Amino acid sequence: MNVIQPILASQHAPDYHQAWHLAGVWRRSINLCSASGELLTLHRRGSGISPGGWVLRCQDFDALREASGSNEKLQASAEGIRSGEFLLRQPRKYCSLRLTPYAQPPRLPALLLMHAQETGLFGRLDHVISLPLEPELAQFQRRFAAALAGERVDWRPWLGKGPGLTPSHDDTLTGMLLAGWYFGVLTAAVSRQFFCACGDLSGMTTFVSVSYLRHAALGCFASPLLHFTHALGHRHRCSDAVRTLLGLGHTSGADTLLGFWLGQQIIKG
Repeated sequence: MNVIQPILASQHAPDYHQAWHLAGVWRRSINLCSASGELLTLHRRGSGISPGGWVLRCQDFDALREASGSNEKLQASAEGIRSGEFLLRQPRKYCSLRLTPYAQPPRLPALLLMHAQETGLFGRLDHVISLPLEPELAQFQRRFAAALAGERVDWRPWLGKGPGLTPSHDDTLTGMLLAGWYFGVLTAAVSRQFFCACGDLSGMTTFVSVSYLRHAALGCFASPLLHFTHALGHRHRCSDAVRTLLGLGHTSGADTLLGFWLGQQIIKG
């Protein structure tokens, strides 16, 4: 039995004492899905950590990835999660990925978004923020403003639109939620009811995106997004953080940054 001890885990990750199956194997992450639709992501060290994530040493991750079969069933026990010849131990060290609102948060300068990176639905990021806003994005903004004001918004017309494991509009909404928490305008009451008018999110988008959105509504975000907010106000650090975000997924980074900028426009005028 090959024993793997995670280096670090998010304290927001789901309880591992449940049935899991292998739902996706990627170059730097392995996604496990529970019977109830919860997401547990195993990250390769150096790739950051998500709200539902555990971080593995590079050699442990690579060995597990190499041995992972299609739609493999996993067994959870008091010792950890068994996958073939591997035993994933319960993590010993946990971290919080909750964003704490800033007292005097600096804005994201539009100049730092002047990149030719493609968004999922609206073309180049620099064009989107420089030209008159697309009607669909303007309506998206208005719905977010209504949610911040306490209205129950039905997000079903928006969720699941666009390409990717986390569809484009979902990433944009995550960016808006990041701005809401960063600028301190999202309250606990608003966050609890943010998706109340939608019913079961699992029927609208991917299970990975559902996990990220639910965490984002509660103020919990993947580490690259938190690093980005910490870098705001420091020109060179922020520029580096923006480039890091733009490297996420195919268009996920650009869509998330677009969402943050749209949310900032609503919140700060």
